[in-house]
Amino acid sequence: MKNVVVIPSIKPKDKKLHKFGGWDWMNYSIKAWEFWCNKMGYEFVIYDSPSIEDTTKYKITVQRWFDIFDFLDDKKIDYEQVCMVDASYIPRWDCPDFFKLIDGKFTTTREQDNFKWVYESIQGYKEFFDNYELNILNYFNTGFVIFNKSHKDVFDKFKQIYLDNADYFNHMQSTLRRGTDQTPFNYVISMNDIDVKFLPMEYRVSHLSRKELLGYNWQLNEDRTPFFIKYGYIWGFSGFDKTQRNKLMREIWDLIKHNYE
Repeated sequence: MKNVVVIPSIKPKDKKLHKFGGWDWMNYSIKAWEFWCNKMGYEFVIYDSPSIEDTTKYKITVQRWFDIFDFLDDKKIDYEQVCMVDASYIPRWDCPDFFKLIDGKFTTTREQDNFKWVYESIQGYKEFFDNYELNILNYFNTGFVIFNKSHKDVFDKFKQIYLDNADYFNHMQSTLRRGTDQTPFNYVISMNDIDVKFLPMEYRVSHLSRKELLGYNWQLNEDRTPFFIKYGYIWGFSGFDKTQRNKLMREIWDLIKHNYE
């Protein structure tokens, strides 16, 4: 059985969601992950057909957790571990094999980019989840998550909770404005005592502009390689004006694409 990397790549039909200055940025991520999977001998899969047609009420970020096991089974893909990664993430061409680090556990990275955002999101959903005390220090980002068949039951629980309360979650997304799937998924994983393993921060560096990771050490002026390329293995293009994503990812890809040939 092979390990599998899955990228959700579905362009919304709702014109109001065209907020990224175009959607070509997905293609850069796809090219990079295809290269990495081929290099490592793993299978690369694009999640492109959600089970619920209404992707406004049931966003792709949410449906991916509903569908993933049935989606892979329908494609007759035999797998051991699955890595679900956002289409705005690019792996460095020599990113180490993270599948060798996970010990068969639910594996991800801590969300440490914006604690104010995380705190407000946790508090916003707390009453719905029976005032459960979700530890902010163990709050994870859903942009890069590795799991296996042993986690199907908890994914099904998340699906049922969401389907039973879809109107509530949609209301919270439009009023709280603190993400879609991430905080509810964190609550469900934590409340079901899932053993979570956290990879080091270099496996997801994001908010590149705010952290000045797009720059380099100009004082020495010996190497103009941007910090995020030198020190990060997986780069997330978030934490800035989303209308600039297409432009930024295109510029970065033009800078590094020769490494993926």
